[in-house]
Amino acid sequence: MPDTYDAVPLIIFSHGMSGHARKFEDLHRVWAEAGYAVAAPVFPLSNDGVEGSWGNVHDVPNQPGDVSFVLDELLALSADESSEFAGRFDAGRLGASGLSAGGFTTYDIAVDAERRDQRFTAAVVMSGLLNRNADLFDPADDFPVLIIHGDQDPLIGVEQAKIAYRSMTAPRYLIVLLGGGHASPYEDGPATFEEKIPGHDELIYASTVAFWDRYLLDIEEAEAELLRGATQDGLSAVQSDNG
Repeated sequence: MPDTYDAVPLIIFSHGMSGHARKFEDLHRVWAEAGYAVAAPVFPLSNDGVEGSWGNVHDVPNQPGDVSFVLDELLALSADESSEFAGRFDAGRLGASGLSAGGFTTYDIAVDAERRDQRFTAAVVMSGLLNRNADLFDPADDFPVLIIHGDQDPLIGVEQAKIAYRSMTAPRYLIVLLGGGHASPYEDGPATFEEKIPGHDELIYASTVAFWDRYLLDIEEAEAELLRGATQDGLSAVQSDNG
């Protein structure tokens, strides 16, 4: 939580298969220091504390419902004057984000034209798996999305991100991390069989904060900060369309 008692925007973050919220403490701290509350649920069947969690991929389509439940509970706490979270969350400024299967979750709960929870107002998808087959992917019009994906992702190819970007209308942004793998660019430490590339962390911090500033706080000047933070020679390739 940010160090304030005012109502702040809320971001719900979804981890990937055999993942956990604790792997993203640095990223979430950056968002909190920028003024955003971050809720990172640990999914009951896909977290790394569950034996054989990789085999529970069948449960991923249930995770968007988990996210909506968490959002319901947090907004109820914010509306409850007796709660320690009374008045803490701004229900009109809600973001969704996630990595990998958490990206699938984010596409489904925030971006999908048919399935989305319309309370969400912007989304950041990291190394995300599409929530439908490519020919059926149907993003909502005019919904702000930032997609970040490594061009050396061995699990979910960067083409998934490019398909998603091409399918969307403005405002849309795609950052391809040059040399970036699947999870290491976003997690606190390097993922198995991957290395962290110096500079990717800072690029992700700067571009995501600027994106949230632009589309959760409506700060128009943050558009330039987003593109400046995302565009780093030798580290990224950027496409954008803000309408």
